[in-house]
Amino acid sequence: MSEDLISSLYPPPPPYFKFFTQENLNKVNSWKKEQDQEESSPEDPRKVPEGELQFLIPPEQPSGTHYRGYGNLWSFEDKLPSLKEAGWTQLYKEEDELITSQTKIKELHKLMDSLLLNFLELIGSMSVDPSKFHYKIEDLKLLLININHILNTYRPHQTRESLIMLLKKQIDKKNNEINEIDKVSTSITEKIQKLTNNVKGTNEDVDESNESSSAELKKKLLDKLLYQST
Repeated sequence: MSEDLISSLYPPPPPYFKFFTQENLNKVNSWKKEQDQEESSPEDPRKVPEGELQFLIPPEQPSGTHYRGYGNLWSFEDKLPSLKEAGWTQLYKEEDELITSQTKIKELHKLMDSLLLNFLELIGSMSVDPSKFHYKIEDLKLLLININHILNTYRPHQTRESLIMLLKKQIDKKNNEINEIDKVSTSITEKIQKLTNNVKGTNEDVDESNESSSAELKKKLLDKLLYQST
């Protein structure tokens, strides 16, 4: 029993994964080139290769504005659905696309005041007639959903600011790396300069010693010649 549970954690791969071989990929590429050379109009039906090659062609986008996946309904357009589209009552007047930031702040203040007032009314109704508490619970739920929806309209701004912060961190990191590289480069340049100066000093000392030794040798030769001539 435990083995069955472990083996069923992840579904098996679809059976057509076996068709994604290099040979079939080459065949599909050849088929695509042949289709590109043929003249076709947009009204013609979509052509798909026969046999197992048809599984290598991505399917077309479903028609309509929504599609269903994982038990939920998703929109092709990546936007925040309005409260009306979600089936909730919108407590503020302006549409999400037209509402300004200042208006959002004012509406949030109004909703927060209404939330506090409804909470006090809930406490009062619980002390008078506890059986009617669910009415105020629904009002509180609607207020919270409207507040949450207005806050969700700030998601694009939050994403933009998060991206800006991420880019600033990357820029600071790169600048610190460049500064470290400059420091190391300066240190290595100074060490090389010191080594060069030491080598030059050593060569000068060698040259001086060679000159002094050659002068002494010349003097000895002259003394020897003078001695022989006498």
